[in-house]
Amino acid sequence: MRPEFLNHGGTVFGGYLMQWADDLAYIAASLAYPEALFVTKLFGQFDFKAPARAGDIVRLLAQVESTGTTSCRIGVWAVNARTSIEVFRTFAVMVNVVDGRKTPLPAPVGR
Repeated sequence: MRPEFLNHGGTVFGGYLMQWADDLAYIAASLAYPEALFVTKLFGQFDFKAPARAGDIVRLLAQVESTGTTSCRIGVWAVNARTSIEVFRTFAVMVNVVDGRKTPLPAPVGR
């Protein structure tokens, strides 16, 4: 973690982690459904479990947990790459939207 991401207490601002989680949720959904046009519908509670400090290397991960007709739920979490301690965990619901309307998901990649 670079100094510009730190708060006055020397840990990463939660808002940056939330922004990165949104980016990762979009990427995971888009990789699974490349023909879809996703928007974020909601995020679950962010469970911040351990601080990330200057110099920490934090691995952010995301995967499709479940799929509905027009949306998919993406699990998102982060782990300190050196200590293996989980930094946070949450989920996002990403919705396929075309012309401002929820639209059924296209076929996923590989099926």
